[in-house]
Amino acid sequence: MLIKLSENEQKLFEQVYKQHLNAMGSEERKKYGREEVTKIEKDVPNKCLNVHFANGEWFRYYVDGTWG
Repeated sequence: MLIKLSENEQKLFEQVYKQHLNAMGSEERKKYGREEVTKIEKDVPNKCLNVHFANGEWFRYYVDGTWG
């Protein structure tokens, strides 16, 4: 999953993922564990990573440390 990302992209994922999980309640957090990440795509035009989860949801993780 993260093998196809550059070192900077891996750092971006780790940083935003941690903040994203910390913003969730404990029950919600269970739906978004690392094992639930199914795909991470580079989105160069939007300067972000598209992070897909097993429940069908996905989020953009932006270089400024936000997600949406």
